[in-house]
Amino acid sequence: MLQIKRHNDIMLLLRERKEITVKELCAALFSSPATVRRDLCELEEKGLLKRSFGGAVLVEDYSNQLPRDLRYRTNIQAKKNLCARAAALIHDGDTIFVDASSTTYFLAPYLKKYKELTVVTNNPSLSLLLSEMKIHNLCTGGEMLNDSVALVGRDAERFVSRIRAHKCFFSARGYTDFISDSSRPERDIKEEMLAHAAHSVFLADASKKGKDYPYPIMSLSEIDEIIEE
Repeated sequence: MLQIKRHNDIMLLLRERKEITVKELCAALFSSPATVRRDLCELEEKGLLKRSFGGAVLVEDYSNQLPRDLRYRTNIQAKKNLCARAAALIHDGDTIFVDASSTTYFLAPYLKKYKELTVVTNNPSLSLLLSEMKIHNLCTGGEMLNDSVALVGRDAERFVSRIRAHKCFFSARGYTDFISDSSRPERDIKEEMLAHAAHSVFLADASKKGKDYPYPIMSLSEIDEIIEE
């Protein structure tokens, strides 16, 4: 098994269980104890977990973004279900903001049926996918966040500020009474999108509920539409 896949699988298992033993990881990954311990050392150096006697525990470090590949492989079916419901709110001729979250990425296949739709996003991966699907879209430009592959910063925010959208589709790391994120630059671009959209739509799978992060976006009561599982 390739190292990057082992690392992703280890983090997926840790996010489900919060702690895990080397023995359990060896069985799940079909890898030797030496290989697993080496992987744990490398993931600990990245601040994603903390090694314990005989295993590892998950580190909830708000300053770090989860690796993009891991986020896009987590709760996939739930994200697709949320996006199918969200897409029903779109109309022909709409201009919509779509943020760079892994959840809203799964909107793409549900957009093909709409005529004269314009999608504005700070997610270059989504922009490329929409282009392949012949869906008109605008990508903000700006500074690239390497871990999340999101475009952020003043240039991205300025781009968004010059557009008026019918709807803004977005997600975040967590929500209680407030929706919050672990990345200030990503929070800032979401706020800009929300400020220039007539209708806000928040998508959240069950793993985000009850999670509180350092950068508040807006109160749950201020959202026009909440789609959750």
